[in-house]
Amino acid sequence: MATPYPDSRPRGGQSLRSWSIVAAITLATLLVFATGMFTAQVISSGGIVPALVEMAQIVPGVHNIENGTDIPSATNLTPLKTFWRARQRIIDNFVHPEDIEQSELTYGAIEGMLESLGDPYSRFMSPEEYAEFQTQSEGSFEGIGAELVMEKNEESGEDEVIVLRVLPEGPAAKTSLFAGDVIVGVDGTSVRGMSLNDVVKLIRGVGGTDVTLNVRHENGTEITDVVITRGRVEFPIVDYRMLEGDIGYIWLRSFNHMAEAEVQEALNALKQQGMKGLLFDLSSDPGGMLDQAVAVASLFLDDTPVTWIKNRMGEPEPLRARPGIMLDESVPMVVLIDRGSASASEIVAGALQDTGRATVCGDRSYGKAKVQTVIELEDGSAMVLTTAVYLTPNQRDISEENEEGERGVCPDVLFPKFPADVAVEDRPSVSEWHDEQIERAATILREKLTAQAGG
Repeated sequence: MATPYPDSRPRGGQSLRSWSIVAAITLATLLVFATGMFTAQVISSGGIVPALVEMAQIVPGVHNIENGTDIPSATNLTPLKTFWRARQRIIDNFVHPEDIEQSELTYGAIEGMLESLGDPYSRFMSPEEYAEFQTQSEGSFEGIGAELVMEKNEESGEDEVIVLRVLPEGPAAKTSLFAGDVIVGVDGTSVRGMSLNDVVKLIRGVGGTDVTLNVRHENGTEITDVVITRGRVEFPIVDYRMLEGDIGYIWLRSFNHMAEAEVQEALNALKQQGMKGLLFDLSSDPGGMLDQAVAVASLFLDDTPVTWIKNRMGEPEPLRARPGIMLDESVPMVVLIDRGSASASEIVAGALQDTGRATVCGDRSYGKAKVQTVIELEDGSAMVLTTAVYLTPNQRDISEENEEGERGVCPDVLFPKFPADVAVEDRPSVSEWHDEQIERAATILREKLTAQAGG
């Protein structure tokens, strides 16, 4: 349910190489799925079955994979023979046969195939991980309350684990961990060369226990230990309230299966309170389901392309907003984004920007333009595979870097960046910084309302 807050500021905060459900390091690997978009159904070994939170619609060119499908006679079996022989040699000759888990050999091979794609968003889930993924609760989880991404350091060429955002409600927000920090170790163990999933496994743990992150603050050189006590984090998917000057404020923090319904509820409540302008906050929203991105955009756009989906085979195909809108075009809109806005958030922000429906302000968004499909395997394990890319209505690819090496949705009005070069003790908290950004965006909207009234 959308949550109204009558006080002076919204409670909470929400912010990839990771995938998206609710964005945070959690006991159930929520972090790992913190900023992608998924297709609406799982491609199952036994047919197409409902997936966690319904995910998003199947994109063009994604098909069901049937269990037991015969291998075409023209298929070159040499790679399979090579794999099988290598597997058998391991089983027959490894010095410690008691340590061999045949399922782990298979899983390792699958992980190797996915890793060879060079795609940070494609990954493998064991049956246990997939079961956790399917049962993750929305709006509450146990963890440290931070989201990580993996990015390549342009100077060293090495992958680095970077804090994308810190949830104001989470344990990490009470420490000196900040967005932009680089995690170099966990409990003294170097994460150099590790996958993001392996780093998450080191950080994951039981609530009430401590984990020490060895971090290098953004633009810094020294390594600092940040001790975080794991705990439970609860937050609403949508916050809303009225701001000074008849401005309605909605903060959408995740594109889960209730996103459209909760934004609708918030819009109805704000209109009843006399809203004359809307500040739509997508900051620290890691994204989520593609169908919900289109549905939310349809509240503000009328029968026009929200995004273009391009699969491996053909030309981009549009996903259009539904006919009819919920918010009249005469009501001015401002959209607030930041580096933690990714995936579905970028689809909506890009659509509202390209169509001229809203002024986008804040910081550049993350720059993720890929869609994943979950493919369920016979034993309950699953693969997350990138199957398409998306473009904005003007067919911009926000994952492509510009001449300055920047990607993402570029705001119409750029706000100051988080003061990462300021001493840690002098930096504002996550909530304080977010409040400052909200006020900057609200000021822009008030100016629009004043100009509208005078015109």
